[in-house]
Amino acid sequence: MTIRDEYNNRVNEIDSFYEILKVIELESPKISAYDLNESIEKVVVISPSKIDTLRSTAYLLLYNLIESTIYNSMTTIFDEIKDCELKYSEVIDDVQKYWLNNIYKHNDNKKKETIIETIIDISNKISSEIVQLSSNEINYGGSLDAQKIFATAKSMKIDVNNIYVIYDKNKHGVSLVDVKKKRNWLAHGEKSFIEVGSTSTYTQLKDSKNYICDFLDEFITSVETYITNKHFQVPLSTL
Repeated sequence: MTIRDEYNNRVNEIDSFYEILKVIELESPKISAYDLNESIEKVVVISPSKIDTLRSTAYLLLYNLIESTIYNSMTTIFDEIKDCELKYSEVIDDVQKYWLNNIYKHNDNKKKETIIETIIDISNKISSEIVQLSSNEINYGGSLDAQKIFATAKSMKIDVNNIYVIYDKNKHGVSLVDVKKKRNWLAHGEKSFIEVGSTSTYTQLKDSKNYICDFLDEFITSVETYITNKHFQVPLSTL
């Protein structure tokens, strides 16, 4: 499945959820269903607290879309590098640095023996191994907002000028920061779902979704161009 296919699937999931959000904004929302076992219609009245909880869930879905898109983009790039069987000297400096930083990112031991072993290991990888990263070695910027995503793209020398054409800090930038912040509150238990959801409306959530999708759609285009044109590879004429 391509990056864009996976992205479109997740957007469809969010759109389905937003259909529910739109309805619960109406007057006296409720859910009803017929219970065949008890031969009775059961009704759940959607209270303000339930509405707030559902609104908060939208932030989790939106952040999942952001993180999955960036993660899938980076893994797809390295899958392509692996498929091309490129070695260290055959990829651009930026990819070399990214690769080395990630395969040794958990090595904080400064003992002399470890440093020597690491140097030997790096030397062997550089001279003989194909450049590849496993999924748990991929670094995509941590808690993501627009600036982190731009920084991740820069670290791989991915051209994102097409994003800057549509980018508005007060719309795309603020939406990405807001989703990141509220997702972190929920994920870390700093605020309840009711607290977070009570500060939002369907219109605000819809605008955030649209701005984020516009941004991510352009990011995927940047990555697709990068992969198609093999911008991760040193031109053969310079090897």
